[in-house]
Amino acid sequence: MIEQLRGWLKESIINKWIGILTLCYTIQSLLEVLGWSLNIPFEQGILNLFGLKNELSWKIHSLFTYGLIHNGFFHFIFNILTLYFSAQILQTFWRPNQVIHLFIFGIISGGIHFMTGTMLIGYSGIVVGASAGVFALLFAATRYSPNMPVYIFGFFRIPLWIISSSLLLLSIAGLNGSNSGGEWAHIGGGILGLLLAKRPDFLYNLNFSVISIFKTKSKIYIDRNAPENMNDRAKHLNMILDKIGKVGYEKLNAKEKIFLKKYSEK
Repeated sequence: MIEQLRGWLKESIINKWIGILTLCYTIQSLLEVLGWSLNIPFEQGILNLFGLKNELSWKIHSLFTYGLIHNGFFHFIFNILTLYFSAQILQTFWRPNQVIHLFIFGIISGGIHFMTGTMLIGYSGIVVGASAGVFALLFAATRYSPNMPVYIFGFFRIPLWIISSSLLLLSIAGLNGSNSGGEWAHIGGGILGLLLAKRPDFLYNLNFSVISIFKTKSKIYIDRNAPENMNDRAKHLNMILDKIGKVGYEKLNAKEKIFLKKYSEK
């Protein structure tokens, strides 16, 4: 069992991050239970140390660490499942490290939107959870494959864009509700995902220039015959993924797109 878990974690950096979030939630839960048992305010201490507050005394590290803690099991499990689902879609077009970079930047973008939006409306509160990073992945995946079928409860077939749009509308509707801070974070993460969905090279090179998001990159061509065996196909796939990481999916030629489509269907 342990060896299988180690093997799964080593498969992808995405799996490693799911493991990190699970470990953080486990430690958080154990400390909270211990605090309740001993009447020690561990829960409040965790929020003060890692949660993101929209006040002048906020800590810079909390702009990211708020995404490592969650408000209950259902909050945690929803984020983990949606993270895994969205990441699997993006991995068809991106390298795994690009997916995680977007996830991390989505958390930060959500934190910035939370602080800006709530301060403008005079809302005082604290936000926790990786939802902003998850929304960034979900909306990036939706922009890539809006009509991808998602089966709710295994029976109801719904296009991915309807699910994403519904979640966005719920977040907008909840801006005046009790979870206003969380909704601002969701929107911030989703906006970043939509902006960067077609420019994974921004995440590949970690170029923080805003201009680079809209700058046209030089073309890179892969001049190869069709791969004949499994090893050649794997190498060809890696070359295509590298090209996507540098210049984007839209820069692939017709043969490369067909190869990628066939490979993803296996």
